Order: sequence, then structure tokens, then C-alpha cells
Amino acid sequence: MRLSDPAGTIINQLPVVSPREKRGPAGMFDIFHTVSSYLEAFLNTISGNFWLTFWFIFAVAIGEAVFILGLFIPSTPVLLLAGGIIAEGRLPFWEVYFAAVIGAIIGDALSYAIGHFLKGTIKEIWPFRHHRDLIARGEIFFARHGGKAVFIGRFIPGVKAVIPGVAGIMGMPYRRFTIINVTSAFVWAAAHILPGMLLTAWLKSIGLSLELVIVVGTLILTALFLLIHYHRRVLLALSPFLGGLGRAIRQRLGNGPAH
Repeated sequence: MRLSDPAGTIINQLPVVSPREKRGPAGMFDIFHTVSSYLEAFLNTISGNFWLTFWFIFAVAIGEAVFILGLFIPSTPVLLLAGGIIAEGRLPFWEVYFAAVIGAIIGDALSYAIGHFLKGTIKEIWPFRHHRDLIARGEIFFARHGGKAVFIGRFIPGVKAVIPGVAGIMGMPYRRFTIINVTSAFVWAAAHILPGMLLTAWLKSIGLSLELVIVVGTLILTALFLLIHYHRRVLLALSPFLGGLGRAIRQRLGNGPAH
């Protein structure tokens, strides 16, 4: 499908999910199927136009990296699905890849600038004042990891929406921030697009659907997010089953002496 198609063509190609299909235990997956189908149809529509493809992926990447706003931009499923469509030959790889890289770089730079110029007053300004706890956690994360937090944080849901701004708040030198920002953007884009391509090729070889790319990718990233943010609770819960290692873990985490 190309942009020269009649305006209503894309609407006719989209699936319709009835209210009955949204009920029951599988309702969430029915809704997910509908949303991913709309997204896939949209990506297919713009795939015939270089600039539309570039600007859409760019907008998603830049929005996902902007301070706090990134909490509400679903770049991961978009890029995973884009990778799947690339694997099917319906989207160009380099346009999508560089659009994601450039958007991520600019988005993080904007976040750094916001934090740098507003400093501590940012917690009193709308909409940032509604996310003080998240900013505080970002400050703790940055204080613990230093410049590495900018690189690591880009890959952690929730954290990545605040770390560049926190780097600006805490006075990280702009040159050092930029080097890490640019480097991590190239790795981040590849880490989101290539799995979609590889997983789609594998799923296609065994006759499964493209939507599983998003499902599997989202589950993996969610598990990673939970593990990172709740690692202390996870380790303490497992420690009784780990013998001497468990006792060492409890002692290290301050939850009782090693007996």
C-alpha cells in the first residue's frame, strides 16, 4: 500500500474487534491484537515514503527520550514491530535505524537541557512536580552509577525517562554526557530493532505471527525492569534456598546476620 491510495483505504484494512471479543481472560490479548494491527497497518502505509517513515520513527524515539514525557511513549513495541516489518522487506532498515538513533540523541539532549537550566526548581514546576519520587529515584541511581547511569538508564523502562534530565540537574559535564548519549543511542536502536528482525525471521520459519515479536519483547523488558527495581526483594526471597550464599546475601542487604 502506498500514500497514493484513497484516504479511506487504510481504515478498510484495519481489524474490527467486537465487544464480545474483548470479554473474558483473553480480552487483554484481543485489545493488544487490535492495537498492534493498527500500528502495523500504519507502518505499512508509510513504508513507501522515506520521509514519512523517517519522521514517524524519529518522533517516537525523541518523544520516548524527553524528560518525563517518555513515560507515556511506547517506543519499544513500535521499534520491535518495525524490526519485524523490516525482516519482511516492507520497511527500509537504515532509514528506521538512523531515525531512531537521531531521535534518541536529540531527546536525551533536550532532557539534559531541561534539567541543566531548571536544576532543583524542576520539582516545583508542572508537570515535573507530579513525578518527584521518580526524579528522586533517578538522582539516587545517578549518584550510585555516575556517568554510566546515562548509558545503562537508556535500557531500563521508567528510569530512562528521567536519567538524562537528572544528569543535567546534577551538573554532569555536557561533553561527557554527549559522548555517552551518542554511543548509547546507536546501541539502544540496534537493541530494539534487531531483535524484532531476528525474532520475526524465526517465527516466520515456524509459522507463527509477527505479533509475538511484541509480546515476547515486551515480556522480556518487563521482567528486566522488575528484576532491576525489585532485585533486593527477589534476592531476599530466594536467600533461604541458597545456603551459605543466601546467608551472605541477607547480611549484605542488611536483613539479618549470617548465621
